[in-house]
Amino acid sequence: MANINEAYDLDLFRAREPKLVALEKDKKAAADTRKRTRRHARFNVAVYLTVAIVAVAFIGYLITANVRLTELNKEIADCQTELNTLHSERVRLEAELAGKTSPEQINKYAQENGMTPAHSNQIYYIATNGEDVVSVPGGGQNWFGRLWEAITNIFK
Repeated sequence: MANINEAYDLDLFRAREPKLVALEKDKKAAADTRKRTRRHARFNVAVYLTVAIVAVAFIGYLITANVRLTELNKEIADCQTELNTLHSERVRLEAELAGKTSPEQINKYAQENGMTPAHSNQIYYIATNGEDVVSVPGGGQNWFGRLWEAITNIFK
């Protein structure tokens, strides 16, 4: 046997013609490629359609939210106007009530209806010998509280 050492074989470093072999087209691989291309195209259409639907839905949501916000702001302004009107009406009615319940008006009304002013000997004061005490029977609970207490006492 000949002792061949490829480290010194200079033929390995010479330029050579590439040995390319033309392969036959594989029909199965070509069919798989066409199927994959069609599937990929359908997937792209589905993705684009989904993105478009989501974008339209989002824009629609923004529009309806803006419309709702505008309606609520108008409703708040209307309520504020009504509140201001009612407040001014309250002030007017309080002033009218104060005018009708003034001491002068009460005396005038009493004299018109044949009443006379009270004299000091007509006023009687009643004194009580203790504080006002209020006692609530049943421990201060309403019927629902007593019912709940009865139910909880059953399970104890």
